[in-house]
Amino acid sequence: MTTVHLLETILYDPNDGGVFLEDYHFDRMLSSAKELAPSYALDKEKFLQELIPTPSELSHKLEGAINNGGKDKRQRLRVLLDFEGDVTIQSSQLPSETKSFAVDGPIIVVLDSEPTLKDNIWLYHKTTQREVYNAARTRQGLGPVGAPVEANAPFDVLMYNEDNEIMETSIANIAIEVENPETGKLEWVTPPAASGLLCGTMRRKLLEEGKIHERVITVEELKRAALANKKMKCFNSVRMEYPVSVKF
Repeated sequence: MTTVHLLETILYDPNDGGVFLEDYHFDRMLSSAKELAPSYALDKEKFLQELIPTPSELSHKLEGAINNGGKDKRQRLRVLLDFEGDVTIQSSQLPSETKSFAVDGPIIVVLDSEPTLKDNIWLYHKTTQREVYNAARTRQGLGPVGAPVEANAPFDVLMYNEDNEIMETSIANIAIEVENPETGKLEWVTPPAASGLLCGTMRRKLLEEGKIHERVITVEELKRAALANKKMKCFNSVRMEYPVSVKF
């Protein structure tokens, strides 16, 4: 059994369309499986030709996990795929009501104190290998993801690379609202994958809908935006979009 598992965290809401972004999640998981197979599958050809599940097989397994968890229950589903083709799905119930994560105001994220090298392969694939994110959280004195957070304490860490380009937080992508110099209109911009980040499924959805646009965001630009009280937000496919305030 290999120690590296591909990972997708998927939202199931029986009152809001069922499984959220299922196709995007499975597309990302299987794309990563194919890309990483040469390094992590014991038999690359066998894995790619016989062992790797199809999207329909993953969907069937997901449906079984949802039924086991209660089809009328709102759930967070953690889908794990190893390089022997084994799929494990862990389900946890979520509150039945969809409440704003940031109901009392912007969530505080703190800028990391050190750059993260953008050539780290684990930045580009969602897996159980989270050392790069855990290191950033540890530097800022943050506990594990999901641990209780005290009032007015940072919830997450915002990472940047060796070129002083903003990347992402440990659990979400980020965007800031800026003025388009050509049109003068406000628009949301998010760092490109080349800056070193996971292309989130919610990020993909917002890009395809034209609600955010890709371009490099430097640390200095982010600081200027914060001083000017520009809007900032993070997003992932479970918490959706939520406003953030960056602490430097």
